Amino acid sequence: QAMGFPVEMFPVLFAIGRMPGWLAQWEEMLLDKEQKIARPRQIYVGHSKRDYVPLPKRRPVAAEAAS
Repeated sequence: QAMGFPVEMFPVLFAIGRMPGWLAQWEEMLLDKEQKIARPRQIYVGHSKRDYVPLPKRRPVAAEAAS
């Protein structure tokens, strides 16, 4: 606040400061296949590619299935 940034910018400023470390960790995870620094829940195993379906053409999801 002393520097004049609006309060709404605080999360953005926090992320900007952390970005170099996050990117370095991500690059290390990609380049060093022997070192397992990622937890299993951090590795995406879902669909590799899905076609985009516009919102009006999507099927509605039942409320009980979403929870």
